[in-house]
Amino acid sequence: MTQIKPELIRIAARQVRVWQGGAGPNLILLHGGLGDAQWHWHPVWDALAATFRVVAPDLPRFGGTVELPELSWIELVEWLARVQTLIGMSDAALVGNSFGGALARFYAAAEPARVTRLILADGGHATRLPKFARALARKSFTEPFWELLRRQTFSEHSIRRAFAEPARVTPEMIRAGQDASRGFIALLRQVAAGELPARTIPPQPTLLVWGERDHLSPVARARELAAEIPHAQLALIKNAGHMPQLEDPLSFVHIVREFFKP
Repeated sequence: MTQIKPELIRIAARQVRVWQGGAGPNLILLHGGLGDAQWHWHPVWDALAATFRVVAPDLPRFGGTVELPELSWIELVEWLARVQTLIGMSDAALVGNSFGGALARFYAAAEPARVTRLILADGGHATRLPKFARALARKSFTEPFWELLRRQTFSEHSIRRAFAEPARVTPEMIRAGQDASRGFIALLRQVAAGELPARTIPPQPTLLVWGERDHLSPVARARELAAEIPHAQLALIKNAGHMPQLEDPLSFVHIVREFFKP
């Protein structure tokens, strides 16, 4: 079976780690906040690479990718466009989980000619914060709030709650999530302080893949999201939570492949 391997590229002298492998239609995987690309996608990326050319970048502040000095959703979309150019993909389908789902949605809306299809896995909501709330996110006196959010979001209990079967969560998974926590909260704080992109409605064929037992983003939110995006389809994975690709990789890969059939 094809092995996904890491490669280091540079954007404006800043290191980006990109995992690549396989051949076929281009597929970009965008991870969420509980760990890097390998943490989120290793159960499925080799199977997907049997059908697709798979690319999974570590987002800024994760894994082998360094932070960006200034970052908003708009700048993150621009960063992803540069990654796609540097890896030589003129167009690609996007799969995004959780936070990565929001990025995938915004990127597909901003760059319709470069995205062929869109798959949102338990993520993709566009929340517009009031101007005063965005301004507060930048203030130093809110740092205790962000630290409290980090501790609560990445506690052992909260990480286990992201899964339909908490017993599946290993100590290594908990450590990886907690190791990623400071980088993710810093990234979340940066995008919370900025505006959403001008375009947020993707025109591509869109599939929502959702864990039926997602306690963090329940199925009701998936249905709301499907109503926002024209002609979006919804596929549920029964015994899965917020990261169905980790809990039921076989079903996840099957659903992705079926979405590409004519």
